[in-house]
Amino acid sequence: MSFNPFLPEMRTDPYPAYRRLRETDPVHYSEVIKTWVLTRHADVLAFFSDDENLSSDRRKAAKYRGPRTDTLAGFQSDGPHHARYRNLATKAFSPRVIDGMRTRIEAIVDDLVSRLDTEADLISGFARPLPMTVISEILGVPASDHERFHRWGHDFAMSTDHAYKGLGGNAGPEMARYFAGLVPERRREPRDDLITQLIETTENGDSLDEGEIISVLVSLLFAGHETTVNLIGNGMLSLLRNRDQFERVREEDVARPMVEELLRYESPAQIISRSSIGEIEMAGKTIKPGDSVIGLLGAANRDPEVFADGDVLDATRDPNPHVAFGHGVHFCIGAMLSRLEGRIAIPALVRRFPNMKLASDEADWRETAVLRGLNSLRVSLN
Repeated sequence: MSFNPFLPEMRTDPYPAYRRLRETDPVHYSEVIKTWVLTRHADVLAFFSDDENLSSDRRKAAKYRGPRTDTLAGFQSDGPHHARYRNLATKAFSPRVIDGMRTRIEAIVDDLVSRLDTEADLISGFARPLPMTVISEILGVPASDHERFHRWGHDFAMSTDHAYKGLGGNAGPEMARYFAGLVPERRREPRDDLITQLIETTENGDSLDEGEIISVLVSLLFAGHETTVNLIGNGMLSLLRNRDQFERVREEDVARPMVEELLRYESPAQIISRSSIGEIEMAGKTIKPGDSVIGLLGAANRDPEVFADGDVLDATRDPNPHVAFGHGVHFCIGAMLSRLEGRIAIPALVRRFPNMKLASDEADWRETAVLRGLNSLRVSLN
């Protein structure tokens, strides 16, 4: 078997294929996507930690066939450049900024919940507008632009597969042009928002230049939106398919472990890529410089060597060392915000609508392999 993430069955249920790879060929070369595929938890952890031999810049792989854009160049860099870039970005997008949104997130959740009809789509009516409203308010962009951001986020998400399909293009440049108009405006007229904080953040006299600020904003708009849409959508589907866990979330204070388990069980991102810049020996295979390598997060997150009964949803699982947000120096910058939104939003839905049921047994998965999420999630709230 040569791993093919684009088969229809990989959208509906990729986990049997992940299990076969873990058991029979854990360091697998896929002729379909011309890439090494890692499926075991230990190997994926090593993949995230090996900065000496693996680069986050996919363009360093000889087989790279995707769009060559610098939109996310800062986060897809390595070494001192990445450390400097990320350090300055996270000083502005700090835990204090995120935790300061708690009350506002609760208010947005209450408003969205009150607007749901007895027959509702939880994606368009809840999971999508919540994180878009939150990240827009943090960035300081007007509500009138939300629909534009929805479209960009969708286009960007759909384009994440392009590198593996040999296609090009995404919404990144359009998003970059938008923020290129806002950054000079904030320099002239500072506001209490993240754009202004990114402009003003310094460390030892160093600061982000305009291109770097735009790259941070595009990254945050995407990471702060798409991850949370998928966390809430996938999470609610998982709970509704596992009624005992739905009831557990409704009756017990399990928000923190519940979110971690939903991230593990149906990871919002399934594929992370690296480029080999050194020779790596792994499971009797040799990965050579210039090879493309991916970590399958959904496979690692169900590895029985780490997760007992990994195919079973357990809202109180502890410990839960999943890699849904990555690991190491490239750990997802939007993870803290996504977790906070999930901990507030999912219990609110479950407790407000204790009789919620799926309108269909078939899930409406998006046709994406890199990101795992739903087009829609129709439910009855009676």
